[in-house]
Amino acid sequence: MFRVLLVDDMEISRRQVRRLDLWNGATNFSIAAEAQNGQEALNLLKQEQFDLIITDIKMPKIDGIELLRETAEKELCPCVVLLSDYEDFSFAKQGILHGAFDYLGKPPEYEAMKDMLKRVEQFLVKKKKEDELVKSLEEKLEEKIEDAFPSAELEHLIEAAKGKQPDITAAANRLTESISALFGDDVIKTSTALKKSMSELISQLRSHFAWMCKFIDCNKYKGFDYVTMGDTQSAFEAFGAAVGEMTGEIGRLEYGNSESQIEYKICRYVLENVDNEISIEGIAKVLYMNRKYISEVFRQRTGELLIDYITRVKMTRAARLLLQSGQKTYEIALQLGYRDTEYFSRLFKKHMGVNPSHYRNMTTH
Repeated sequence: MFRVLLVDDMEISRRQVRRLDLWNGATNFSIAAEAQNGQEALNLLKQEQFDLIITDIKMPKIDGIELLRETAEKELCPCVVLLSDYEDFSFAKQGILHGAFDYLGKPPEYEAMKDMLKRVEQFLVKKKKEDELVKSLEEKLEEKIEDAFPSAELEHLIEAAKGKQPDITAAANRLTESISALFGDDVIKTSTALKKSMSELISQLRSHFAWMCKFIDCNKYKGFDYVTMGDTQSAFEAFGAAVGEMTGEIGRLEYGNSESQIEYKICRYVLENVDNEISIEGIAKVLYMNRKYISEVFRQRTGELLIDYITRVKMTRAARLLLQSGQKTYEIALQLGYRDTEYFSRLFKKHMGVNPSHYRNMTTH
């Protein structure tokens, strides 16, 4: 029996789905749990295993698109179906972009839901067989690679990235040269080694920079298939470029690298609390320092006004939300502490060159 997680903030909507004669024997699916919003769903997904998520899009706290993105990025569930009573195709487009299996209107019709469940079952059965085969092959390959893997070079790269060292390219090249020496022109083994390296690098960076995936598409880097590059040299170049992009963005967002540095403490606070209202007065209070003092020290050490830095971080987060969620511009503005949507849009255009709606359309086409 396949386990379904049903997510909707409206009890009546969940009841409409439950009442369909499709569960507990009528098909191979059962509604194993329910959640009222994306945050509740994520909490359940961390505790239990589900085969299918059926989720509304428009919900408080974390919406369906954000839930879909988080689920895909963290591989929490193999299949997500979106429900919405909104006819706006932009929601479906966002869902497709982030890997939704299907998109159904609300309330879902019996035949449409039945057909969807049939296709989901076929997908899950096929995926299970493919996963088992891939896992078997990967285990055999990793066993061969593990014995010779350049762990010291990878550790050197990880530490360089954590410390935001300027020689990150050299550290990446050192790792790829070691991989090249081990596996030569074998694209498959090289790709496996690079994916292993990237996965471990991202895992370590996410632990060190807790705010990282609020701003950076970690899944894009983690899921890259180096085999598609065709040859090992191109794969190494792609790996190096990805490391450079990722660490470069970290460096642009966070100044300093020591708890003893005021600018570092300020950046950590802003980045970790970006979804809340942030003020210089609030930062000064948290750090038990004078407002003018922290503003002046920050400017002297970074060359950027603190208020400009806060805005830049907010707009970078806004850009990420526009791509990863189905939230409207005014909802993103409110989430980031801007009550005036027009003012927020002007700020966004100043930093990104286009207004929020154009940015979303440009980057999702």
